[in-house]
Amino acid sequence: MGHLKIMWGFFLFIPDILLCKGFADHTNFEEFVKMVERNISASKKYVGPTDNSKLVNVTSSTSYEFGTFDFIIIGAGAAGSVLANRLTEVKQWTVLLLEAGGSDNEFSDILGFQAYVYNSDMDWGYNSTTQKTCCLGGINQQCRYHRGKVRGGSSTINAAMYVRGHPEDYGRWEELGNAGWSYKDVLPYFKKSEKAVFAPRIQNSHGDNGYLYVDIPHSTPGFDPLIFGAFEELGLHKINDYNGEYVNGISKTQFALKKNKRCSTSRAFLDTIRNRKNLEVSLNSFVTKISIVNKTAHGVEFVKDGKVYTAKARKEVISSAGSVNSPQILMLSGVGPRKHLEDLKIPVIQDLPVGQNSQDHPLFMMLHYRTNTTFYNLTLKEELKLYLQNQRPLITGPHETVILINFQNSSRRADVEMALGFPDPTGPTLTSIFQFDPIYNELLDIRPQTDFIGIISQLHPKSRGSVTLKSNDPRDMPLVNPNFFSDEDGYDIEMMYRAIRISERLSETETFKNNGATLVYPKVPPCDNLHERKSREWWHCVLRQFNWFGHQIATTSMGNDTRTSVVNARLLVHGIRKLRVVDAGVIPEEISGHTYAPTVMVAEKAADLIKEDFQIRYK
Repeated sequence: MGHLKIMWGFFLFIPDILLCKGFADHTNFEEFVKMVERNISASKKYVGPTDNSKLVNVTSSTSYEFGTFDFIIIGAGAAGSVLANRLTEVKQWTVLLLEAGGSDNEFSDILGFQAYVYNSDMDWGYNSTTQKTCCLGGINQQCRYHRGKVRGGSSTINAAMYVRGHPEDYGRWEELGNAGWSYKDVLPYFKKSEKAVFAPRIQNSHGDNGYLYVDIPHSTPGFDPLIFGAFEELGLHKINDYNGEYVNGISKTQFALKKNKRCSTSRAFLDTIRNRKNLEVSLNSFVTKISIVNKTAHGVEFVKDGKVYTAKARKEVISSAGSVNSPQILMLSGVGPRKHLEDLKIPVIQDLPVGQNSQDHPLFMMLHYRTNTTFYNLTLKEELKLYLQNQRPLITGPHETVILINFQNSSRRADVEMALGFPDPTGPTLTSIFQFDPIYNELLDIRPQTDFIGIISQLHPKSRGSVTLKSNDPRDMPLVNPNFFSDEDGYDIEMMYRAIRISERLSETETFKNNGATLVYPKVPPCDNLHERKSREWWHCVLRQFNWFGHQIATTSMGNDTRTSVVNARLLVHGIRKLRVVDAGVIPEEISGHTYAPTVMVAEKAADLIKEDFQIRYK
């Protein structure tokens, strides 16, 4: 064919921490290599689920009692693991932590193998609904939506990027009716979790004693002068610490990482408290319903090992199942939009806009640049040897640098984010990661030895999506509709195009010219046949073809108006006693960053709110 298949060892967000151990010592390197090869082979053969039948495969009609606990937390992900840790600090409290997936492992700890983990049982296997304004290059015009179904949740499968956003973001949360959520209120909770080990940094913006290690790995040789030099020519200057300086520019990416190992919330907040007697963690436990009687949550029903169990909560049930699964569970339990529930014959307990007003960052991943430099030309064994020495490329995914851009005012919150870095040369193909039409494996001539890639994200879209139920059967996956670029005035896609123009201007800089670096324009037949290549109309068409999303928020938004929000500022569900939601879904408006760090912050603050509500003294 003449073209190399695209190899991207991805990806992003979306959404990891720990007082993590460094990577385990491997006295037998060959065994380590075999472990990696087994997991890669399994990923390539993996066939994802089309529904949740495997999780709800009940073999007995008997319902078993699992016990009574003070708190039941649904989901051991980015928020649930944090809550489990902080609530069991109160020795007289008992906590049951339920996780639908299994355990993480040393393969998922390797950030560079993120894309392989997507093709495993650690991922829920979600796709969007068929789209009209985005995802047009995907199979059935759908985007794949990667969500973690594993201890640590999405923090076990994400890119571990630590990007908190801008103080202005949190001020807007408070303006929406959420007292106590301004940046000055939440900064102590960011710092509480964090143990920043990189330098230079803004000292008073970071924590030094938390569970969450945040670091910046060593750079790819030759990459920094190329990227920083080119953006300097364009007027974007270097930022040493985007989580403290709050100006726009280019920076090395901060990761939730200790040495070479992914630091998921399970590694951070659960591994470190495994000996606490007042915490019970139940894996492979799929919650199908919250028991609500007289508008009071009393417990949950879940399936584990083919049996149906019930568990009771003395104090509260807390849903930390994420921005897709928390809405699913709430609606199956009778909390959600009245008409939608009635249409599905689900008795309505509380009419709330669950799953509505969904927001996410539309991502475009088809930027790549060719250079005359060979950055990486390694075998898998060579990569693994470097990894054990805390070296790239496998120590992170393809997000070596972050560029934050505000098109009007450099001191205000960013409009778009760009991330630049390198794919794993031995990684899986684009279509296996994102389920794009297989034709693009041949049409995109990406050479992983000399090329680097770019990802553009619009940070404050106007378009709104939804999460709804397909039926009243928990076996059916929820319907996730991102609805990108659907805003009537076209603001969202035009903002992405403005970022594209900056990407094109990089090729015009002397720094890029001196390194033979240039943007490679993709071949996209649906757009090539309709528009002049490289024109504004052509780019608009291309931007609608190749999308991805992983920063979903606001599906259980917090606020004081029951017409537009699901929980109040203390994260209690409106009109239901003893029920909270604590995960990314409560975030009312998108931030100028990634949702992982804010989700951990939300859980930290929620733990203190709970302790306040039950009059527990805490430090």
